[in-house]
Amino acid sequence: MIARIIACVLFLSPILSTAQKINWPAINNTKSDKVLYADGYQPVKTLLLGTFHFDYPNLDAHKIDSSKMINILDTRRQQEVRQVVEVLKQMKPTRIYVEAKKQSKLDSLYNAYLSGNYTLGRDEIDQLAFRLAKESGVKKLYAVDASNFAEDHEKEYPWIDSLWNQSIPVDSTLDKKWNTDYAKLYATGDSLELKMTILESLLVTANRANMQRMHGHYLSVGFNTTDEKGPDALSIWWFNRNLRIFNKILQTKPKSEDRILVIFGAGHIPILRQCFESSPQFEIVELEQLARQYEQLSTQKKL
Repeated sequence: MIARIIACVLFLSPILSTAQKINWPAINNTKSDKVLYADGYQPVKTLLLGTFHFDYPNLDAHKIDSSKMINILDTRRQQEVRQVVEVLKQMKPTRIYVEAKKQSKLDSLYNAYLSGNYTLGRDEIDQLAFRLAKESGVKKLYAVDASNFAEDHEKEYPWIDSLWNQSIPVDSTLDKKWNTDYAKLYATGDSLELKMTILESLLVTANRANMQRMHGHYLSVGFNTTDEKGPDALSIWWFNRNLRIFNKILQTKPKSEDRILVIFGAGHIPILRQCFESSPQFEIVELEQLARQYEQLSTQKKL
């Protein structure tokens, strides 16, 4: 018996020794895109711009105090909007997608703007998308906001409404803690926006770490139920809405040669980014990259 054990150890030892040595170069050089793009396919360059709502409709859970609202139409802020438009022009967009649901209304307003018969309103679609589209020669903007499964079927399936019932058991201690802490975070952000330029504010929002933490609010409050209702509610409401938005963009069939810009409220961007980042059809362009490029060009012009 001892001889058999010794023989087995001697036989397995080379295998065990080999298994302990990981071939890091092979691992690091094994990229899925080498196979996916072997036919020469070029992914569609995509910028996801997450914004605060310039016109403050206050339809989100976080309500901004009027004392912390930016007047986007005053002279200083208009100069800052101009700067953002110039930064976005570095991408040379061919398609622009916005947080609107009615395509006919969007078409009507944009065409009126092109013909000089529309005065821009306060929201980010008017201030950024319309201006950028006109100056970039983009003839059409795409309304790709969407409803969600919960909203569409709440009358058909009464159980949907029960997912938001106050009697749903949650970890109340954690729920209260994170709701309080996120309220402080939002208040801090609102104060910073008053001091920052519009571009600086958008760059802070675009920071990956900040973006993920903001998304974390959805996963910290109301989600942590002691049954399955929290995950169910979040998936058929928030995740479903953003997946539908992504699908609406896919339905427009962007081509490899397109360069697309998606302008949505910042809360949408983490899920949309996961979609665009994971899909081999697209390649993410970072706002910081464009801002640095613009800054370089501005410096060169001054010299």
